[in-house]
Amino acid sequence: MISAVDNLTLVDTRKGKMSLKVTCADGSVKTLHSIYDPVAEAGSIVDAFHFDGKGILVVLGLGLGYHVSELTRTYPDAEILVIEAAHAIYDLAREHGPEVKGRVTYITGVSPDTALSTITEYQLKKGMVRLSVFALSSAVSAFPDYYKSLLEKLNRTVAIGLWDRLRYSKFQGDKVKVLLIDTGYFLVREAEKALQSLDHEVLRVPVGKGTKGEMIIARFMEAIVHFRPDFFLTMNHLGFDEEGVLTGFFTSIEMPVACWYVDSPRLIVQAFNKNVSPWTSLFLWDKSYREDMESMGFDAVNPLPLGTDESLFKPVRARKYRKMLGKYVCHAGFVGNSMVDPVNEWMGKVKAGLHTIINDAADEIAHSGKSRGEIMSVIPVKEREKLKGLSEKEKMDFEAAVLWKATLHYRLSCIKELEDFGLSIYGDHGWAGLINAKKTGLFPPLNYYRELPFFYNACVINFNATSRQMTEAVNQRVFDVPACGAFLLTDHQDSLNELFHVGTEIITYKQKEEIADIAAYYLRHAGQREAVAVRGRERVLKDHTYRHRLRSMIQNMRRRYGRS
Repeated sequence: MISAVDNLTLVDTRKGKMSLKVTCADGSVKTLHSIYDPVAEAGSIVDAFHFDGKGILVVLGLGLGYHVSELTRTYPDAEILVIEAAHAIYDLAREHGPEVKGRVTYITGVSPDTALSTITEYQLKKGMVRLSVFALSSAVSAFPDYYKSLLEKLNRTVAIGLWDRLRYSKFQGDKVKVLLIDTGYFLVREAEKALQSLDHEVLRVPVGKGTKGEMIIARFMEAIVHFRPDFFLTMNHLGFDEEGVLTGFFTSIEMPVACWYVDSPRLIVQAFNKNVSPWTSLFLWDKSYREDMESMGFDAVNPLPLGTDESLFKPVRARKYRKMLGKYVCHAGFVGNSMVDPVNEWMGKVKAGLHTIINDAADEIAHSGKSRGEIMSVIPVKEREKLKGLSEKEKMDFEAAVLWKATLHYRLSCIKELEDFGLSIYGDHGWAGLINAKKTGLFPPLNYYRELPFFYNACVINFNATSRQMTEAVNQRVFDVPACGAFLLTDHQDSLNELFHVGTEIITYKQKEEIADIAAYYLRHAGQREAVAVRGRERVLKDHTYRHRLRSMIQNMRRRYGRS
């Protein structure tokens, strides 16, 4: 960077304006503007410059700013970044140069590398819009060590047409390319496997927690240029930032994004509406959230239930697995979280004065059968006053605390109905403080991939109680257990009527008081129990694998974003 001031000289021009002379390192003197009419000179330079006024215009060299003033007059809507090597020149321009109006940002007195980095960050924040370069030749000549390398790097960026390489037609063939945002979430593996089995190409790009948005975008840009995906796929908006920088980038390059929600979208994205975009299609495992998402501004909201990996969850009868199966044999079993830790986490995010309201509302939601959309209706009017003034984020934290607490109450009350059936629970440490260990076996969590399929096969009655964040949807067990050819007893959710023939392919309870009687019946009637399990597996293989889900998603994305 250039910071000295003793090599700069202001001179009067014949037209009464000021010009600026620079004494260079080799002793030569350069004049940055005409000494006759710098305003007319700036007009001629800008007239000869070809720019459509779109994207970001990077100006190398400020001088006294005559050309910058003319650029803002000619292109009043342009985003202009001015790079000036010497901060002293910037000070002179502000004092002696013409008035500059418009959207101008100055980067002065920094190294060329810092200037280039700042330009890139600015471009990313604007959605990776097109970049154009205007170089004040007299400034480049006066400070060649500073401007020439910067100009070469910027020109290379412009020459390769990065903007145009990021924009291209999608879904042009039967085979699609999917860029999978890999945050370590369990569904990433299942989605990749299903897509590959459908003969599509998949590229997983890892995104770690805490990775800065600019770094994520740079990583995605490289992947887009080389892989040319038809769309991006993420789960629960994982990998996206709250400020919508990544969404803005995808929107600017018209890159379709499929976001599959398998948890409450209200609790994840409701408070961060900068992620709304016509280029983002939502797929909801619970369609009751559709109205919420559409009211936020998402115009592509589609139902998409969970599914199963039939190559992982399947009947296990081979002799070599007898010992493994024997570890898990039980009359009734439940695998899942006690919700103690999630409840404590969410309660910690809410003001202590609201905890009593949360506890009472959660208890009512858990035992009355009311849905997550009816939280406010179970809170007394006088207590609702305490919720006024909460920010959108605070309201979401409150709702989450109620739902997780309600799930704990509900799940616990249902499980206790099976205490006399030799129940085995595999889950977290929180169960120890909730369950009578003399009646119920408590065991550590099971690995989803290595152990859970064996448990489902060994357990006579697999039990399920759905989270209260789900109004209509069903969870993973409803597909994984039948896929194993095993028997499942689950609470009744409205979507079950669309997924199975209830009563013949799957057995449900509507009230917790029914659980013990239904369990006892199917323990006594092995033939009926096994028939239900067989029919349930047939239905899952026919309609409910991840292959079915990803095929449906691709068809939907093709219809919306494909171009002829």
